[in-house]
Amino acid sequence: MNQEKERLAHLGNVAVEVCCEAARKGLTLAEARKLAVGSVIEFDKLAGEAFEIRLNGHLFAEGEVVVVTDLMAVRVTSLTLYPEEVS
Repeated sequence: MNQEKERLAHLGNVAVEVCCEAARKGLTLAEARKLAVGSVIEFDKLAGEAFEIRLNGHLFAEGEVVVVTDLMAVRVTSLTLYPEEVS
């Protein structure tokens, strides 16, 4: 394991994309075309449920929405994948 960490140590400065996802839902094209400003899209997720946090598209953690100096942020509540395992 130490050899693997040493081998990957030089990748520590590689940028990855972080995405926080609350929910997903499929729509038909006809449903999407009916959307307008003010439309409400309902999801099968309860308010307050954890967000998914993804690194380069891979599920990495879960978190909850918080406000930090008037900006929305996500507090990590659980890790599901360690960063060194993301490919």
